[in-house]
Amino acid sequence: MIGCGSWSNEAHLPALTANENAEVVAVVDPVAEARELAARRFGIGRTYASHEELFAEQEPDAVIVATPHSQHVAPARAALDAGAHLLVEKPLALAPADARALQRLALERGRELIVGYPWHYNRQSSELRDLIAAGRLGRLEFVSCLFASMVRAYYRGDTEAYQPEFKLARAPRSETYSDPSLSGGGQGQTQVTHSAALLLWLTGLRPRRISAFCETFDLAVDLVDAAAVAFDGGAVGSISSTGGRPSGHEDLLHLHLCGTEGIATYEVMEGRVTLYLAGGVREELEPLPPVERYPHWGPANNLVDVVLGRGENRSPAELGCVVVEFLDAMYRSAAANGSAVLLD
Repeated sequence: MIGCGSWSNEAHLPALTANENAEVVAVVDPVAEARELAARRFGIGRTYASHEELFAEQEPDAVIVATPHSQHVAPARAALDAGAHLLVEKPLALAPADARALQRLALERGRELIVGYPWHYNRQSSELRDLIAAGRLGRLEFVSCLFASMVRAYYRGDTEAYQPEFKLARAPRSETYSDPSLSGGGQGQTQVTHSAALLLWLTGLRPRRISAFCETFDLAVDLVDAAAVAFDGGAVGSISSTGGRPSGHEDLLHLHLCGTEGIATYEVMEGRVTLYLAGGVREELEPLPPVERYPHWGPANNLVDVVLGRGENRSPAELGCVVVEFLDAMYRSAAANGSAVLLD
C-alpha cells in the first residue's frame, strides 16, 4: 500500500485486511506518523518511507498507489517493473502521455492495471451497462451527467472542516487537494474524474470534441466545471460538476441517457434507475440499499481477484486513459475561454 492518507485508511486497507485471500505485507508513506498509524490500525508488519525502499526488499503480488494525484506515475511504474498487478487511485495520471505510458507498460509486463473508480462495482451500474449494451435504449443520442459534492473546504486546505459530517478515519492532508502542484486541479481531477468515468463505462461512448468552462470562485483550483461534449458516433451531451453542495445532504450524481428506443435516468446516490421505453413502458431496477451505493471496497477486492485469476478488471487502464484525456481537453478548453478542443 503506497500512500497512507485518508482514502487508504477509509477504503483500501479495510477492504484488504477483511479479504481472506489477501495479506498486506507493507505500507509506504514519506510521513512517518501516517505510515505508522496505518500499520498499527491494520496490523501491518513493515513500513517504508518510499517506494524505492519497498521494492528493494519486497516482491509483492499486487500494489495499490494512493498518493496525491501528481505523484501516481513514479510508484506505479516501479510497481509494474517489479512485476506486480496494480491499482492506481483516480485519476490514473495528470498528463495523457503519462497515462498511456503506464497502460503500455502494464501490457508489456502482462499485468493488470486497475483505476480506482468504485461505482463500477455498483450492482445497478452493472445492470444498466448490460441493458445499454443489449440495445434497450437503442442508439444513444444525448447524455448528461451532473455531480454535486461537498469539497469546497478541501480546496481551501481546510480538510478538518467536514470531519463532523464525513467522520473519516483520517482527514486528508491540508495540501492534498488545495495545492495545484499536488492535485493538478480541483473539481475536475478530484470529482469529475469519477462521474466522467462512470458515464463512459456505462455507455461505451468516447469523447471526440469538448468545449468547457471552469470557475475557481477565488480558490486556487477549479470548483465548478461544465463541458459540452461531442462523442464518437454522433451523440452529444454534457458533463458538469460543482464542489459546492451544502452540508447536511448526500452528494448528487444524476445521469440521463437518451437513445432512439428509450431513456434511462440513474440517480446514483439515491440508488434508483428508471427506464422510459416506447409505448408508455416504465421500468425500474431493484433499488439499492445505502450501503451498496458507493462500494469503496470494490477496487481493492477486484485487485485481489485479478491476481488470483478469478475476475476481470472492472476498471481498466484504457478507460482511465480516456478520462485523463477528457480532463486534459476540458482544462485546455477552459483556458482558451471555451474554445473547442478535438481529441485525437
